[in-house]
Amino acid sequence: MNTDRITMRHVAERAGVTQATVSMALANHPRISAETRARIRALAERMGYQPNAYISVLMRARRRRRPVQDRPVLALVSPFPTEDGWRVAPAPTVRQMREGALERAAERGYNAQEFWLHRDEMDNKRFSEILRSRGIHGVLVGPVPAGAPPPQLAWEHFAAVCLSTPFPGLNLMTVCNDHYFSSLRVVQECHRRGYRRPGLVLLRSHQGRFHGRWEAGLLFGQRDLPAITSAAPLLLDDWGDAATLAAWAAREQPDVVITPGAEALLPVMHQLGWKVPATLGLAGLGLSSREQRCAGIFQNGRLIGATGVDALIAMMERNERGLPEQGRTLMVEGIWHGGETLRAATR
Repeated sequence: MNTDRITMRHVAERAGVTQATVSMALANHPRISAETRARIRALAERMGYQPNAYISVLMRARRRRRPVQDRPVLALVSPFPTEDGWRVAPAPTVRQMREGALERAAERGYNAQEFWLHRDEMDNKRFSEILRSRGIHGVLVGPVPAGAPPPQLAWEHFAAVCLSTPFPGLNLMTVCNDHYFSSLRVVQECHRRGYRRPGLVLLRSHQGRFHGRWEAGLLFGQRDLPAITSAAPLLLDDWGDAATLAAWAAREQPDVVITPGAEALLPVMHQLGWKVPATLGLAGLGLSSREQRCAGIFQNGRLIGATGVDALIAMMERNERGLPEQGRTLMVEGIWHGGETLRAATR
């Protein structure tokens, strides 16, 4: 079924009701019985109906006799310490999230306006007031830097999504890579290529930020696959710390390094005289693209950003505001990229 052609009229005809009934049912209007609302919403989903955000805003504005903006606005909120921090973030995947969010917002008929959370050192209360004064009801928060607390906006006024792993104690909807599955997939691919002693190398800041998700995938792979004994993980303060990396490798004797910093570590490994992949394999957990030498997982930051916008628009169309009782996380699976830094598969 071509979802581009499915309109509210089609749903109304199939359901045997008026378009007004469909409109109110999809808006969860109490004038429509709960049973009818559920039936129409389920039918619309089966048919592939997608509300047009711009038309929805026009209709709401007409009913309320309010002026209409050219396009409905979403706020893309950067929590980075500098104004251009998200745009120039060192991690390509983080930059791609912003780009993907901007692209998807435009595709869906929204005007994504960028806001810097720390402009003029304003507090979160004042920041929330500024968004409300501009008539903004949807907020997409960018990745929160390691060690920084999550923003504490006046959530009751907004539909909100954050491109991050979950925050303990804050039921904000989050969208992120499936870090556990990425790690498990890398271990499995390394095993297929004959590697038996993987060594995980992370930045120290990754520990709290990702809640052990990468370590968990490695541990499950070690338990599930035959003859694997993993090296003790290495925590670095900086990817360029060649001396610490060399001492760890001499002590733990890994046959493959698994790391989210593969692109940064590859030149360091060459500097140490290591032959990759002849004597030591290298697999990445967060590759910036599928067109590079390193093997590993391409997280596809653009898709993560786009998924965040899709989730946010869905919340706005359901008229959801505030923090839910239970947190929700959407996880985007990474894509395996063969690259050149691992041996060929043995099976």
